[in-house]
Amino acid sequence: MLVESGNRIILENSSVSMTIQKSSGRIISLVHQGDALLAPRQFGYFTILASYVDDSDTNYMAGKESSARAKFLRDQTPEFNVHVNNPEMIDISFAPKQPEGFPFKMELHYVLRAGDSGFYYYVVASKPGDTGDAVLTQLRFGMRLNDSMVNIRVNDKLSGVIPDSKAISSAKGMVMDATHALQSGEVDTKYNWSSPTEEALVHGLHNGKQGVWMVTPSNEYLCGGPTKQHNTSHATDRGPIILKLLYSHHYGSRGDYVSGKWEKIFGPVFVYMNKGEDAQHLWDDAKREGEKHRKHWPYSWLEHPEYPTNRAVVTGKFKDTGLTHHSKGWVVLAQPQEHRGLDWQQQGAENYIYRARMADDGSFAIPAVRKGRYTLYAFAPDMIGEFRKDDVTINATGEVKLGSLQWSPRSFGKLLWRVGKPDRTAAEFRHGDDHRHWGLWFNYQKDFPEDVDFAIGKSKERSDWSYAHIAVWEEKGGWQPRIQPADRTGEGNWRLPTWKIRFQCDDKPVPGRATLTIALASVNRDGGIAIGLNGKSLDKITGLENDSALPRSGIYGRFSEHFITFDASLLRTGENVLTLDLLPRKQHRGQRQNYPHFGVMYDYLQLEIDHQD
Repeated sequence: MLVESGNRIILENSSVSMTIQKSSGRIISLVHQGDALLAPRQFGYFTILASYVDDSDTNYMAGKESSARAKFLRDQTPEFNVHVNNPEMIDISFAPKQPEGFPFKMELHYVLRAGDSGFYYYVVASKPGDTGDAVLTQLRFGMRLNDSMVNIRVNDKLSGVIPDSKAISSAKGMVMDATHALQSGEVDTKYNWSSPTEEALVHGLHNGKQGVWMVTPSNEYLCGGPTKQHNTSHATDRGPIILKLLYSHHYGSRGDYVSGKWEKIFGPVFVYMNKGEDAQHLWDDAKREGEKHRKHWPYSWLEHPEYPTNRAVVTGKFKDTGLTHHSKGWVVLAQPQEHRGLDWQQQGAENYIYRARMADDGSFAIPAVRKGRYTLYAFAPDMIGEFRKDDVTINATGEVKLGSLQWSPRSFGKLLWRVGKPDRTAAEFRHGDDHRHWGLWFNYQKDFPEDVDFAIGKSKERSDWSYAHIAVWEEKGGWQPRIQPADRTGEGNWRLPTWKIRFQCDDKPVPGRATLTIALASVNRDGGIAIGLNGKSLDKITGLENDSALPRSGIYGRFSEHFITFDASLLRTGENVLTLDLLPRKQHRGQRQNYPHFGVMYDYLQLEIDHQD
């Protein structure tokens, strides 16, 4: 049922009643089976941030996005439309008026269907062809719930209790964005509840008897592919907020932009509400609901040219990988990197990205793929090198069989040593298994007072290699978090630790090519690394792009590999010492903040030798 009453739009079915403010498009009341769920005077709402690309430079770079002043699209005076209104379904939309300098038209939809214990939302975004290149910075939907809903569940392994609004409003202050020093002495940060999107297909808040869940049947519209991370839910001074990030640059996916005429659908996402006897019952029920929606994707009830319901399933199987199991590997369909020099981790503003897990035997089935031309990528833990197959054309529905695909490990010669596990994370290193603690990075000085000095064959990765190689702030009395706005100068200095890897060479050096691979799981702020061997400079890695995973409680952001080749005769018989030095940044001198100005997380490092005959 749809009722218009002055400035209010009321949607109701047998379980749900939601009231939407016509002048803003915000949900101002949400009732499930008689219980009001929103916090007092709070809303369900969209946040949209975007800007035009500076056209003074025709070559777009990721760094330009941060220098352009992005504009919010405020949810005020929107155009209201009813698209469907029948006994089975209601679909309404709100299109906010575009302010000057805002590049996109955004049509914000709410859908209520008969018999559903929840509602849907989706966004139709578009840009005409006669406007300049544009950057979409953030698109999200959130609802602030009442203070009883402080139990958070992200997946089977990540759950807990977040502070209520009173604890946040009475906090000592903020030490970082959305990060509060509580009166209890604890630090609460929204980033502790961030998750890879594919591990939070259902996430939500509950009070032990009633729950509200974001159900994501597909992430095809998200940027960054299957390794992309987003915020889920967190505490605020106006009540716990449940979020769905439909697009954001968090954790290293920024760099994509929209050119020419463009249209894209973000969502739909289903907001599920349930009741049960305890927390486990609520969670199990929400997961079952999520599985039901994934089986029904794409939704047959959504009729839009940009949302075809007849799609393909792309299948294949990898061979000769050398892996005994592939079940944690991913297969991705995206644009070729040459399109704009962006790998699939940075794509997703203008295009859709499809993904699927591999089965143990290396087979895969990527569901619900639109017609088009793609590049197929694949990666898996313990597999060196990413698979790539270009010109995958989908011009039919049903099953598209790619057949058997040859994928052999990349090799530059005999492996001399390796530090870390090739899995695109820093999970195996010290603190990598317990990293959701704000300020953890400043424990480095206590953990490694002499810095990392790692001996191949003797040292252990879990204890002797830090999860982060960071610039260290040194001051009398040690580091203490400061309430913002903090004194940025302080009485101390930044130190750039030198890390060492010691290894033995038993053979006499002979001519040949040595290749050092440095795989980075994350980079915090731009900077570089200088690599030395036995006191001599080998090379530098520069031009690294920030993903901010380190201060955001992460152990990975944007993955990258870097290859340093040198003459193998530089190796000595006996002990060799490889050094890793962070290159200084301008901001290091005289500055002091609650988070590091530069640092990297390593995925793995390895040295291979290809001797000449």
